[in-house]
Amino acid sequence: MDTNRKYITMYLLRRITGLLLCAMFLYGCAKDGDDAVATRHVLLVYLAGDNNLSVESYAKLAALGQGWDARPGGKLLVYHDPSDAAPRLLELCRCEKGNPTVREIRRYEEYDSADSGVFASVIDEVRRLYPSPGYGLLVFSHASGWLPGGTLTAPKSGVKSVLSDGNGQMALADFASAIPDGAFDYIVFEACFMAGIEVAFELKDKTGYILASSAEIVSPGFTDVYPQALGLLYEGEAGLRSFAGAAFGYFNGQSGYMRSATLSVIRTPELEALASFIRDNATEGDARDINGIQHFDRYPAYRLFFDFEDYYAGLLADEQQRQDLHGLIGQAVVWKASTPEFMPGFDGFVIGRHSGLTTYIPQEKFPFLNAEYGKLAWSLAIRK
Repeated sequence: MDTNRKYITMYLLRRITGLLLCAMFLYGCAKDGDDAVATRHVLLVYLAGDNNLSVESYAKLAALGQGWDARPGGKLLVYHDPSDAAPRLLELCRCEKGNPTVREIRRYEEYDSADSGVFASVIDEVRRLYPSPGYGLLVFSHASGWLPGGTLTAPKSGVKSVLSDGNGQMALADFASAIPDGAFDYIVFEACFMAGIEVAFELKDKTGYILASSAEIVSPGFTDVYPQALGLLYEGEAGLRSFAGAAFGYFNGQSGYMRSATLSVIRTPELEALASFIRDNATEGDARDINGIQHFDRYPAYRLFFDFEDYYAGLLADEQQRQDLHGLIGQAVVWKASTPEFMPGFDGFVIGRHSGLTTYIPQEKFPFLNAEYGKLAWSLAIRK
């Protein structure tokens, strides 16, 4: 019964998506409308939906189509990999004599979209086919920050990190290595737990800005935001902040558990100074009771994502150092917002502090995680 409903729902949503796209765009292959204007910015949307997010990925594709306004010099490329079809690279453009068009650039074999080689090849193909002085990346899939695959729900063992495809998952280090240095002006993560200092520091040489969430992103994520706010992502840092504000406004306007959001915009060039400060000033000292530190996960038996400032301020010697830390975080986190609570009634929590960055705290009961954490660029940078 549930299986039949799943496929019926997927079928209907695919039909609705097709109708929406057809209503807004003409399908074509010619390329003669957009090329009159030099390309200034390309947004690549990577919809890794070959998992239980497949239906939602179709809804996002339709929403992106609604939000695309074909601004001069702007390009929108969508890599879409649902569970019921082969992945495709699509361009939303004015390629048919100035008419709105969805153009299929490439239909791939049944690739593992969570494979770093596949991810790297898509980025390379987009940069090769669409030369531009500026690029943005928007990633939608399951994610669990820096954590090794499988450890979000079983932290004592394992080897889901940034992307997932079936049983395949991409680790943060592999995600970062697939991206050329300086490739993107910004990366937007429509994925859970990606505002960690570990994620941001691993990607600091890959992108100038990161928009991410400290906690989970409640479904349907940004789907209802794209039709009104997608164009803001073509307007530099101010536009990225405005897009984040629109996304937060959507969640903050909901009720019940849906009124749950923890979003921030992180400027990555500022992270080196933050790492140097922590290395030179923070001391572990006596073990702290982590139960009193703001957390952003809903697992009652353990905590893995803690507020960065709340934790590290407690490791500093005096008030001046805490003020210095606050200032450095303010330079790195250029925008942030959170709701008063997160998913009340569903093992949720009150949000008393939200610095816009999270951190893992090594814990004796998680030796595997502690060892893996020690290999991260952030952990190495703050090691004395």
